[in-house]
Amino acid sequence: MAYVIRMDDNDLTAVADLLRRVERADFDRAILDFVCRAGLLRNFGAYFWTSLRRGQAVLSVAGGEIGSYWFHRDAHDFVSNPVVFDEIQSLVTTCQEGVASVARFAPHPSDPRCVNYRRAGISERLTVATRKGDTAILSFFLRSAADGPIGTEEFGRFETLLPLAHEVITIRHRIIGSEAFQFRPGLSTSSLKERGVALFQSLSDREALVCDLILAGQTVEGTALELGVSVNTIRTFRSRAYRKLRVTSAQQMMSLILFEMQLMTNRALP
Repeated sequence: MAYVIRMDDNDLTAVADLLRRVERADFDRAILDFVCRAGLLRNFGAYFWTSLRRGQAVLSVAGGEIGSYWFHRDAHDFVSNPVVFDEIQSLVTTCQEGVASVARFAPHPSDPRCVNYRRAGISERLTVATRKGDTAILSFFLRSAADGPIGTEEFGRFETLLPLAHEVITIRHRIIGSEAFQFRPGLSTSSLKERGVALFQSLSDREALVCDLILAGQTVEGTALELGVSVNTIRTFRSRAYRKLRVTSAQQMMSLILFEMQLMTNRALP
């Protein structure tokens, strides 16, 4: 179902606290503390689509009691399975643009996710999906089997709080990027590409990586050695990237990145 986010004074105070922790290492704990005001949820994560047309999703952020290795492995397995990924992606492709869509899911015994859910002790998944143009984000919150089924009243409370948490997760992604590739705030062409920002989303992965190495002060020869390709290949990647970004030098590219990051920060913060 689709929901327009509504907040009372207590929600506003709690969301303001979450926003202050967007760039902190304990953001995952803060999100879980927030949603547990409605009921027990011990794990969460979020998939981000740079382009729905290309059908590429990355795990943006995750946290909770499931170990990092298994959580990231399961997330990778799900997006690598065409049947499972189609179901996940349909949640964002079918939602109304700009409106949070809330859904719940429990795997059937024949579902390939059932093994993963059982191993992790998970009984149910709640999702919130939003879409803007060709980009989308889906946050998911997992209910432990040990905590019992989600009741009707409890689900009603989740319908209020989860879209708020999802909005903060979306803001975090715009500022920080994806943990899946260890993106951090700073001068990163790859980070802006992965977030679908302006001209940067047109870069190939290789072109973005070459730009990152250029910004890090790496020479063309050093970049070629590090990537195991020829100097001419690096020059070709650099030329293509500069043409797509409409710049002619590393200095201009750095200025463009700083400009786009400042725009994102201004848009994300209230």
